[in-house]
Amino acid sequence: MPRPTRPVLPVEKTLISEVLQRVSNAKNKDEKVKLLIDYKSPALTKILLCNFAKNIHFLFPDGETPYKELDMPKGIEHQLLFREHRLIDKMIKKEINGVVYYGCSGQTRPSIQQLKKEALWIQLLESLHADEAELLDLIKDKKLTTRYKITKQNVIDAFPELGLQNQ
Repeated sequence: MPRPTRPVLPVEKTLISEVLQRVSNAKNKDEKVKLLIDYKSPALTKILLCNFAKNIHFLFPDGETPYKELDMPKGIEHQLLFREHRLIDKMIKKEINGVVYYGCSGQTRPSIQQLKKEALWIQLLESLHADEAELLDLIKDKKLTTRYKITKQNVIDAFPELGLQNQ
């Protein structure tokens, strides 16, 4: 009798860290790509883009962020990265053709002071489940692959529209 497949969790109620763990546990490249496509969301693609794109950088120093970890079980009393991913836009800079743009606004000057951004970052980490907060801290330093077995090629195959193949 064949082994039953794992049920697909609803995208909007799934932690991004759970999705990445499922992808990491997949046995081969095709399974990984299929899982990424199945769980496609703006939050997932933004997380993967921030980690693998060479021209996107967070405005914070490298290393672990000091924050108070939320000690709650999954699904109880925490925010989901699925909904809170829009805040990431305020905390990144992109370099396009030698010009640095802050966030996704297309402005060449930051609209929020650095101290305020750092406070927002810590508030975001403290409001998320511990697994998702750890995930954000990893992508800040582009170290997602140290925790999850996901390659840039997996992301390119699943989401060619992100344009990572050109970097």
